[in-house]
Amino acid sequence: MSPTSPAPAPSPPVTSAGYLHVLQRPWVVTYEIDPTGRLRPPVTQHVSNELFALAGEPRGRFVYGAHGGWSLFGNGTGGGSDLTIATYAPDPRDGTLVELSYATVAHRPSGEPCISCFDIGEWTWLNGGVGRAYGLWLFRWGTTGRHKTYTYASVAVAGDGRLGPVIARSFMSDTDPGQVLVDVRSDQLYKAGRRPRGTDDGRGGLEAHVIEADGTLTRTGWTNLCLGSTMCEYCAPSPLVSARGFVFASVLFERGQDLLCSYQGLRLKPLDALDFAASAAAAFVPSSEADPALLAMNVDFAIGGLTRHELRLFSMSAEGDLRPLDSEELPDPATRILFHPSRPFLYVVDKASQLRAYAVDANGRLERLMIADHAGGSIAITHKDAWAEDR
Repeated sequence: MSPTSPAPAPSPPVTSAGYLHVLQRPWVVTYEIDPTGRLRPPVTQHVSNELFALAGEPRGRFVYGAHGGWSLFGNGTGGGSDLTIATYAPDPRDGTLVELSYATVAHRPSGEPCISCFDIGEWTWLNGGVGRAYGLWLFRWGTTGRHKTYTYASVAVAGDGRLGPVIARSFMSDTDPGQVLVDVRSDQLYKAGRRPRGTDDGRGGLEAHVIEADGTLTRTGWTNLCLGSTMCEYCAPSPLVSARGFVFASVLFERGQDLLCSYQGLRLKPLDALDFAASAAAAFVPSSEADPALLAMNVDFAIGGLTRHELRLFSMSAEGDLRPLDSEELPDPATRILFHPSRPFLYVVDKASQLRAYAVDANGRLERLMIADHAGGSIAITHKDAWAEDR
């Protein structure tokens, strides 16, 4: 008779779903996420007085941070520092951020006296992908700072978090509105942009670019249509969210009506015009194409002369159509929306600096888990020990 085989040891229970990092300048507040999506009491750390924004890496290994900025006036006075991007990993003990590397994107001017100079450099946007981080910074220059130039910057990120060469491209001075979105799943960039006069009628429009392996941009499409309507000359569409080759942009038309316009493919084929305005959005894209993508949006609408705000959750079909799943009215508009990379959790920061945590059930219903006050700012998620396991 053979001896009885020992029973397999039970797997240790899952006690953490990672960390949620919230920037409350100059502090970073880190919450551990429990397996239900709720947030445990936070740990607060001082990272830098010049930390402007945080962005997560899709695998949850790193957090990217945008630092610096300057302001120089006509006599050379002022202050600030170089614009830099840094990578951080979560400390496995409590999730606090540990700097791994940084790269300089733009140098602060020397500050030598200049009677007519009025130079301001500041970050306006940050996003992070696997193997590359992206940022946009604004340079105001000339007498009284009346000119402006937006510059796209991209920096390579090695597997251990070390930052490599920086690629920069400045957009058209004074006319570019600086509205940018990167789909890190497909290495595509969407932006508001206007063709120069002389090549066409100069109308406002939306551009699509492929992000090449070295971070440079190759434009593949441009349109000034929203379904069958033409954008006005100075209408600057705000690309909000993209998933599986579809992109959704908010467009203000001359008649004062906001529409959410959808497009397909690198050529930006106009698909639909939805009769509501959205100002912030995020997407959750399952690895299986058979599962629909989820889109969460802040939607503004007017009732009785007052503007109301809702968090709305949609599923997106394979044709790019949106189906409403659930909604919740918000007291203030959402400014940041973030899905957990691998769990059905959603985190929302509003204009009043309240942080809301939600779980999304199998039917697409939102369950509000908790609200935290005084928790505004950009947000990022890391997986516990993800960086150490990936090395």
